Amino acid sequence: MGKPKYENPTSTYPYRIPKRLNILSVPRKYIIDTGEGMPALTPRGVRKSALNSVLSDRVNDAAWPYIRRFLLIKRMYKNKFSQERLERIDRMIEATNVTCYSKLANCVIDLKKQDTKDLKKKRGWTESEWKKHMDYIGQIAGPRKEFRPPPVKRGERKPLDLLMPRIRQLSLFPEFKWYRRLSKEAWYRDPVKVPPNALKYVISERVKKLATPRAIPQAD
Repeated sequence: MGKPKYENPTSTYPYRIPKRLNILSVPRKYIIDTGEGMPALTPRGVRKSALNSVLSDRVNDAAWPYIRRFLLIKRMYKNKFSQERLERIDRMIEATNVTCYSKLANCVIDLKKQDTKDLKKKRGWTESEWKKHMDYIGQIAGPRKEFRPPPVKRGERKPLDLLMPRIRQLSLFPEFKWYRRLSKEAWYRDPVKVPPNALKYVISERVKKLATPRAIPQAD
């Protein structure tokens, strides 16, 4: 990145300011200014620049109320509103269905199916439905089943007289092993003591030659 470019101080702004900040500080064209640095407002308190702005699709979709509110209003004032107002509410529900927010919330409804549900009359149960219902009631009204675990399989049983010899044997104190030092064992070999065969060893000429240190030539 290059060095930022600065603009020199002026009579209106006696400070050094970067050129980019000076460009960003200029108000946009669609903002109507009163000349005092504040936006111009209508008698109702709305910005005049807001009335001239172009509404985006995302903001337009987010401005619609929830479908649940429309349904509550339609249900509450179904007998009080005229047919024209109810149709207007239906058109608003259809417009809300199209928005991405309703699809993401999974609350899209079909007005045609909704109307058919309202027109359906409640009908009684048939004999087959009553029979299924009573069979289910008789099934759940019975005593609860107890699922006990299966019995544990044990070995062959013996009388106590046959088990007493083994019980007496287990009740005796064990005979502990007599531990001795390692130096007292027959297989022990003292690491400090020199073996007797090593004292009788006679070194050979070859070993003497290998044991002689190598002569390193000295640099002149």
